[in-house]
Amino acid sequence: MKSDKQLLREYVLQVLLEDEGGDMGAGDYGGLGLSDANVGPYGMHYGSGQDLYKIFVKPFTDVVQTAAGKTKETSAKAQTLLKVAFETLATTLIPVLRDDYSEIFAKEKQQVDKIRQQYSAVYKSNWDAFKDKDLVVAAFMYSPAAFITTKFAQHSPKVAASLISIVSGGTLDPWLAKVKDKFGIDSSGPSRSAHEGVLREDGENKPKLDVGHVLSNKKVIEKLSNSPTAKQMQNIGQAMVRETLGSVFKKAQGVLSANSLQDLQTKTGVKLKGMDKLQQIPEQERKVSEQTLLTGAKKSMKAFYVKNLEGQVEEALKSGVPESHPYISDYRKVISKIKAL
Repeated sequence: MKSDKQLLREYVLQVLLEDEGGDMGAGDYGGLGLSDANVGPYGMHYGSGQDLYKIFVKPFTDVVQTAAGKTKETSAKAQTLLKVAFETLATTLIPVLRDDYSEIFAKEKQQVDKIRQQYSAVYKSNWDAFKDKDLVVAAFMYSPAAFITTKFAQHSPKVAASLISIVSGGTLDPWLAKVKDKFGIDSSGPSRSAHEGVLREDGENKPKLDVGHVLSNKKVIEKLSNSPTAKQMQNIGQAMVRETLGSVFKKAQGVLSANSLQDLQTKTGVKLKGMDKLQQIPEQERKVSEQTLLTGAKKSMKAFYVKNLEGQVEEALKSGVPESHPYISDYRKVISKIKAL
């Protein structure tokens, strides 16, 4: 005989399967958590059936159950019904958020694809440096000059020099030719000294010239920031990313401002399962139970938005986007705003 807990878990997962429309293991996510470059659609980092339950349902079911247990007005029967109601409601609610969220990033993905086509001629030699990651393209377009950091130039002087040429519109090419010659950055790749990032003079142990500092010096970054090419790229990139972040925040703000379960149902546009369980709770306990349920749902939804946006930041940093880049800081600002809702 299966326990009530096992039966409940099976029921909840079945609800998730129905919402996903098929076998959990056969979907885009394959039951994984944090996505990598080959798992899940662009921008989505948490979204499979198992993932949804493990990260956005189970922990908050425990929170709801604990909160209900601390409320003297809630009987043991009401607590049990409340737990079932929350798990059922959350397993229908989170997939709706996931679909809306994926749609927002799918729109950005389409714009990134257009950017790739528009700049295909000038970027052809640099796609490998970006590892063909759409996220890195978006971050680069957001602020091209901010990509040329000392660390980046030291690690990939040839790529940095190529990007400087592109972003400056070719105006820095004469200077770049001298730098390439000095550090051995040519078509066959950087020399040993350039690859190490430091050029040493014979008989000296102390570094004299650093390719990273040369390519990322203040005057170069200023010229890049002010170049018409950089400004054009930045206008496109910032409009694209800010539209995405604005849409995500607007969605989060909308659902997290719900003042009742009925209001939440209206804002999400979906009939939430589990509402019928509330009707089985004694009338004198129903109001407190509904508020407990709503509070738990809001915490679950907030975690969904925060974790997925944080996943995008982590993926960007892992892919080489500098910590100091405006793309990263603007993502973190929106994450903070959602946390404060």
